Amino acid sequence: MQTNIYQEIKNLEGDVLQTENAIKEFLGMNYDEGIKRSLRQLESNLRYLSILANGAPINKNEDRRIMDFLRIHYNHLRKLSVPS
Repeated sequence: MQTNIYQEIKNLEGDVLQTENAIKEFLGMNYDEGIKRSLRQLESNLRYLSILANGAPINKNEDRRIMDFLRIHYNHLRKLSVPS
């Protein structure tokens, strides 16, 4: 079970990084619909990662790493957000 949680966390972290890259590409193309859709996906992935990490039986070092990841990428989300 614990291996599945670690794998899910790694998958979500990869999804977050891919989505951020997609947003940057969409910003360069001025593709507003793609940006908005990707921002919603990014927020959803970060929220799910936070919930998963807070409920997972993981060691302190891994927990700290995940919390740092979340902090950094929530900050990226805030910076990447565009006005509606």
